[in-house]
Amino acid sequence: MDHLQLSIIVPILNEREHLPSFFNDLSRQESIDFELIICDGGSSDGSLEWLEKQVSDWTTLKVVRGKAGRGRQLNQGIVAASGEWLLFLHVDSHFLDPLALRQGMDCLCRSGSKNVAGHFALKFCREISSFSAGYYFYEWKARLGRTETIHGDQGFYLHRFLLERIGSFREDLPAMEDTDFAERLRLTAQWKLLSAEISTSARRFETEGLWQRQLLGALIMCFRAIGWSQFFENAPAVYRQQQNSKKLFIQPFFQLIRKQLHQLPIRERWKIWWQAGCYIRNHAWQLFFAVDARRAFRKGLPIGTGKSTCINYFEPIFSFLTDNIFGQFCATILLRCWFELTDLWLKKKERS
Repeated sequence: MDHLQLSIIVPILNEREHLPSFFNDLSRQESIDFELIICDGGSSDGSLEWLEKQVSDWTTLKVVRGKAGRGRQLNQGIVAASGEWLLFLHVDSHFLDPLALRQGMDCLCRSGSKNVAGHFALKFCREISSFSAGYYFYEWKARLGRTETIHGDQGFYLHRFLLERIGSFREDLPAMEDTDFAERLRLTAQWKLLSAEISTSARRFETEGLWQRQLLGALIMCFRAIGWSQFFENAPAVYRQQQNSKKLFIQPFFQLIRKQLHQLPIRERWKIWWQAGCYIRNHAWQLFFAVDARRAFRKGLPIGTGKSTCINYFEPIFSFLTDNIFGQFCATILLRCWFELTDLWLKKKERS
């Protein structure tokens, strides 16, 4: 194992359907030696049995068994890893370029610093091939490298030295442990967009709904950022209750937020609204970016090649006008109104 350059760490839970194509995709990667570490969280669909049959063909395959929890599984994979470089992937991610891993490592090495981590250019793999402005927006946003735009579906490529600096993945978060890791890395190091595209399945977005998944993700990222841990204690149960539904229902999460807020003293309640309002104000740039993305989408431009006229012009003006107590107050009031109106709309929509 001493000669291995790279350890690829992949958490799974009941992914028997996707394992063959994932292994086949990695087998096409050229000019790089790597070990593959599959971290299973208690699969019961035959995933482990299938993996056992691959050991003879994949001499550098390691299967780590443990309890479910993506953060916990990733940390177990880190302990088992032998490579100098680490790559964290999702099992439904693929590379079209057989030199993606080689070129990614070379790019990071050329930076001359171990304090630079890489993420790949995201491209959603969809069952429905029609063009979608929504997916176009999120694929472009994932390539910007801004705060909270880098997630695990883009792959995390970094040197072990950097991992030891920033620490392992949090195990107390039921979701968005990858975003938390990316933001902690941003505090002490630099993210670099790698040239190769990573094709990640959009299965959850297509099954549960794109805007539903994105709205829930926005709630989770907001509460992670402001440190409201109470939400994460009960949110997994709300999600599990509707796992058999095709579409994801968001209104139960709004009910959970309302219930938990009402349990708090008024002072603490408004403190959370204030912190959330400040968080939303800091991410208002996405409204301006959405205009640019929409314009580029209508012109049929490749992702990331459109002009950023709106965001470049209006974001500085918006920041100048709102980066103060009055602007934060307005953002808090607007967020409060949005919550009530959206809750009413969701009740009508999801009942029907």
